[in-house]
Formats: sequence, structure tokens, C-alpha cells
Amino acid sequence: MIELMIILALSGIILVISALLRLRKVGKFRSLGKTIEGKFDVKGLDLSGRTEYADCFSHDWYIRHMTGTQHGRMGEWFQRQMMERTIATFLWFGVLLGCSAMLIGLLVFSSLRLLQVGALVLFFAVLLVIGSGGVNVSEQLLAALLQAKPDEYRRDDYAYVRISIRTIMTWSLFCLAVGIVFLVSAPFDTLLFDVLGTGIMLFGDAVLWGPMLRLFLVWAPLGVIYISLVVPFIFIIVPLVIYSAYRRIRYGSA
Repeated sequence: MIELMIILALSGIILVISALLRLRKVGKFRSLGKTIEGKFDVKGLDLSGRTEYADCFSHDWYIRHMTGTQHGRMGEWFQRQMMERTIATFLWFGVLLGCSAMLIGLLVFSSLRLLQVGALVLFFAVLLVIGSGGVNVSEQLLAALLQAKPDEYRRDDYAYVRISIRTIMTWSLFCLAVGIVFLVSAPFDTLLFDVLGTGIMLFGDAVLWGPMLRLFLVWAPLGVIYISLVVPFIFIIVPLVIYSAYRRIRYGSA
């Protein structure tokens, strides 16, 4: 499908550009870390994220960010309208929301019918570009630190800076890798999804539903017990063990 090739290439370009733009900001953020490092002795700080430091600008900013809701001009205008003309504003808002939901639903349904996998690829790419909550909060925190006065910095801010930079770097490199994969696979049409689908089918047949169905033939409860145990083990316990081992190797034992 030519549409899928175009969407893969477009999504790959968007992801690569967004990742490079995020990585471009890291230079300024690292200079911020060096500034704090020059002012304080930061050798004893825990940079793994397991220790919560409270005596610093970053912690205060985070508390304000989590407890306070910031509204733009549209948000403030909407709040004023709701206070002054509650019923009329509510009715108009309901009409607009209903029409928007119908239009979005029609667009999504049409795109899924026309583009099928391509729409899901584009949706996935948009989610990656928007970024996770941790990445966005990290960027906002570092931007706030850059705007703050140097005398507001504290020693503990260094831990927040390093962890935030690491979060942004990890997400950016992930987006960059996905973007490159999309770009490389674009000329091959559905080959990427065929390979992924085949891999998932082989894995499932070997580990998940294959053994479950064979146990079902022996005794049905055995199949239920097997799938109930193996799914949490593979998708929850194993990733947690790998992540814990990685943290111990990189940061040492707690």
C-alpha cells in the first residue's frame, strides 16, 4: 500500500525531527547542571531517583505544579463565562463537544477504513512526539530552573536536573530509534508488520496459547492455571526483575 509507505516515512521523519529537537535542548540543560555542580558539592547525591530531596527549588516547583492548575487565556475566559452565564455556556459547550466528538469519530472511523494500519502508525507516532508525562514534566522543570535566579539553586536541585536530563535523553533516543525503524521499513511496505505479526504469533504459540490449549485437552483447569500464571510472570515479573537488575548495576544496591 502506497499510503502505508507514505505514513511510515512521514511518521519516521516527524519522530526523528522531534527527537533531535529534544536532544538539542539537552545542551542547555547540561550547562545548568554544571552551574549547580560548580556552586555545590554534589558528590554524595543519589542520582537513581530513589531518594526524595525536598530542600530545593525543584521540589517546591514540583509541588506547585502538581497541586496548582494553570489556565491559558481560553481557560480563564471559559471559567468567567461559566461563572457569569453558567447555563448558556454549559449548553453551548455541550453542543460544541457533541459535534466535535461526532466529527472526530467520523474522521477516525474513515481513516481506519481507508488507511487501516497506517492510521495506527500515525497515532502511535503522535503519541511519541507528545511525550510521556515524565518527559513533559522534566522539560518544564528544567525550563523553570533556567529561568530562576542562580541564588535560588540548592544542592539538591542537581539530582532533579540529572534525573530530568536522563528522562529526556531516554525518551528522545527511543523516539529516534523508532523513527529510524519507520524510515528504513517504509520502502518495504508491510514487511515490518508482517515480521512483527509473525514473531508475536510464534511467541504466543510457543509460550502462551499453544501450551494453554494443550493443557486444556488434558484438563481444562490446568490451562486456566497456566495462562493465569505465565502472563503475569512474562509481562510483569520478568520486566521488573530486568529493570531492578539494571538499576543495581548502574546505581548500586540501595
